[in-house]
Amino acid sequence: MATKRQRYIEETLREHLGASKTVQEETLDFSDPHRPPTCIEVDFPILPINLISAIERNAGKPIYQMSKWWARRNPSIFRAILIASALKAPKDPSLAAKKVFDLYYRNFQASGIFSHLKVVDIFMGGGTTLVEALRLGMAAYGNDLNPIAWLVVKNALSQVKEEEVENFIRYIEEEVKPQIQPFYVCSCPRGHQGKWIHTPTGRVMPPTFSPLSLPPEQRKEYTYEGPEIIYTFHAKHAPCAMTGCHHRTPIFSSLVIAEKKLSVTAYRYHCSCGHTFDVEEKEVRMAPGVPLVLGEGEEPYAVLKEGEAHCPYCQRPCLLGDLSQLPKKKKIISLHLLIHPQWLKGEWGIDPEGRPYGGSAQDDAASTARWYRARHTKLRLLEVRGDLPSTITCPETGLTFSTGKESATSPRSGKL
Repeated sequence: MATKRQRYIEETLREHLGASKTVQEETLDFSDPHRPPTCIEVDFPILPINLISAIERNAGKPIYQMSKWWARRNPSIFRAILIASALKAPKDPSLAAKKVFDLYYRNFQASGIFSHLKVVDIFMGGGTTLVEALRLGMAAYGNDLNPIAWLVVKNALSQVKEEEVENFIRYIEEEVKPQIQPFYVCSCPRGHQGKWIHTPTGRVMPPTFSPLSLPPEQRKEYTYEGPEIIYTFHAKHAPCAMTGCHHRTPIFSSLVIAEKKLSVTAYRYHCSCGHTFDVEEKEVRMAPGVPLVLGEGEEPYAVLKEGEAHCPYCQRPCLLGDLSQLPKKKKIISLHLLIHPQWLKGEWGIDPEGRPYGGSAQDDAASTARWYRARHTKLRLLEVRGDLPSTITCPETGLTFSTGKESATSPRSGKL
């Protein structure tokens, strides 16, 4: 069922812009060298189409969301160009742009006035021109040297049954997931462990079990339940240019590797120690297993757990009772995930036994695995809640370091 907002938009488009109404307008014979001019040859509604473009840019039309394309153009502009290129210009040149805009939301496909027109895009890319031409009832033809462009457009414009697509996706998941699932298994920072289950028998496998030890066909018999890797960060390292020096330094322009804003419901609570603070319904973290630092202006808070919370000031447990009696609000929390600067000092390119580390495409798997383990064992992360300060003190090491953010009193910031 449509929401009130959706109904309002539909009514506005229908009543004020003539959306979905059929249109009967004169089109031209483009084989006639003496034909009258089209609207686009006289004028074009640049400003109003730009306003529509700003609204529709991120509308997420399903056909354009089927695949990513590196240079996806705005479909509203293409639609307007096609309409202006097909319609006969009015006798009064000043009305040409208005005619195009007035008919922008009309249903040309139902009227069929463009059905005799052919649109050819020999550099079709992601197919925006073709899609908009078909929506207007035109015949569309496309070509591109890039085979990916051809594949994207061909599948976007194919007529398929929803059931066939769902069955195909299900088939891909059944074939691919058992082969790649073992590479995403991990331990939760809070200590949770996953489990492998033999699907035919329901038997839980021992902790030492690994599907990678089985032939690919047998892996389909096992399913996994538990924590999985969501994001993977790759860090390039540059070797020292000095002859005989094997040191490798990670190439990073910033300590911040991830930023996110999360929302949480919070209750305002006054403790018997005299302090007032927020009690949040759940823990809001990006990386719960790493030290947390409160950013500039961030107040101490507590997390609700089994009906109680510990005061961040006196550390005593607080029985909250009926939460509906407490002031309630929705909070937006900014989080930053940082790499510890000690890790950015890099690593010697030779292990303690004198063997060179791998890591490059030409290196063998064993030496590269040693390199990954060496870097992983020294990896340290910090999470900052709130605005990122200019300096941070690590709770584990006591080291104070700069985050790269200029402070409000920095001469470069223009503030004293």
